[in-house]
Amino acid sequence: MSEKTKRTWSYLQPPAVYGLPPCGCGNTEVQWSEYVGHLWCEKCQKDFVPAHSGIFDGPIPAQLAGLMGMRFDRVILETGKIERFDVDTGQYKAAAS
Repeated sequence: MSEKTKRTWSYLQPPAVYGLPPCGCGNTEVQWSEYVGHLWCEKCQKDFVPAHSGIFDGPIPAQLAGLMGMRFDRVILETGKIERFDVDTGQYKAAAS
């Protein structure tokens, strides 16, 4: 069994916004796990590897995703700082305090 890698950042929006699947138990309100490539099911109290990666399985038209209500802003877990994703440049920028 391979060792899990800890996440350094997480998207601000929940996984379901990006089309990631629910837990095998049927819980659709899963969250980002502390581990890369995993989601967390509060109901089961476990990390799991989703069946697919939702919109991350293919090219992402970021501006179109924005029109659909998706954002790619993230929080840096160690500091709690928010980084905003600029769809025009494809770069992250520190959010104004």
